[in-house]
Amino acid sequence: MPHSPEHLTHPRPFQSPSHTGRSRQRRILWAIAITGSILVLEAVGGMVSGSLALLSDAGHMLTDLAALLIALTAMVMAGRPASGRHTYGFARLEVLAALGNAATFFLMVAAVAWEAAKRLSHPSLPEWKTMGLIAAIGLSANALSAWFLHGAEEKDLNMKSAWIHVMGDLASSVGVLVGVAVIARTGWTWVDPALSLGIACLIAWSAFHLFWKALHILLESAPRGLTPDKIASFLTSEIPGIKEVHHVHLWEVGSGEIQLTAHLVVEDQLLSESLPLLQRSSEALEKKFRIRHSTFQMELPVRVHLQGPRNPA
Repeated sequence: MPHSPEHLTHPRPFQSPSHTGRSRQRRILWAIAITGSILVLEAVGGMVSGSLALLSDAGHMLTDLAALLIALTAMVMAGRPASGRHTYGFARLEVLAALGNAATFFLMVAAVAWEAAKRLSHPSLPEWKTMGLIAAIGLSANALSAWFLHGAEEKDLNMKSAWIHVMGDLASSVGVLVGVAVIARTGWTWVDPALSLGIACLIAWSAFHLFWKALHILLESAPRGLTPDKIASFLTSEIPGIKEVHHVHLWEVGSGEIQLTAHLVVEDQLLSESLPLLQRSSEALEKKFRIRHSTFQMELPVRVHLQGPRNPA
């Protein structure tokens, strides 16, 4: 289809980190400090008490600590402007880190499952009092982390992801405490390795989700829930003057950093007359779909092209 040579881009301008952004970074830093401290405490407590469940929960805390660090990295990198060499900025560092973390977590799950199988074959009773004390401290710390992050997750995808991970930590801490109560009452030796297997499944689920999302971003797949047809339908119905939309391409540079290119078919008009239409299109896409960078190429309807360009005189 014929088109004019102009390619018009409307990126969101770079802005320095706002007060709200710094507040969110402080919240996530507190959550990182708490999660890291409990990770060390549970790892040491698991070795002292002989509890595989505590060691597995420490592994779960490690996955969530990595998720928090990735979220913080995304916030910091989002504030850095692109350069002449890195024209998209540094958002892909977050994706590469996530991919590496996911691979490490799969190895951790395999190690926990292997150790749990050995414990089930040769059962031993852990020191449940120490196990319970560490789990109770971990539960309190996870609740504090969730309190720090609560509220900020409503408008920020990275914060929401971090908050979900912390809530998973809360659930696993509750599970360990329930296991302590069962061991204290019954003396069943299989409870501890069974709990560790359950927590290993949580780690595997988190790792798979992390790996799958990172892989999709590296393959430049369209973000979940967005399709070219959905974008085309939205623009033609919401923006007056757009007759047709095609050649729509969607991809993520980093987590939540959505880019778009599209061809817009409009009536023959001066370039200066088309700028408000492009601005409205860019703003509407950002508001509706959180697309932060839109590049449009304008084209004329076929009938106008066949008739020849309009004579300004």
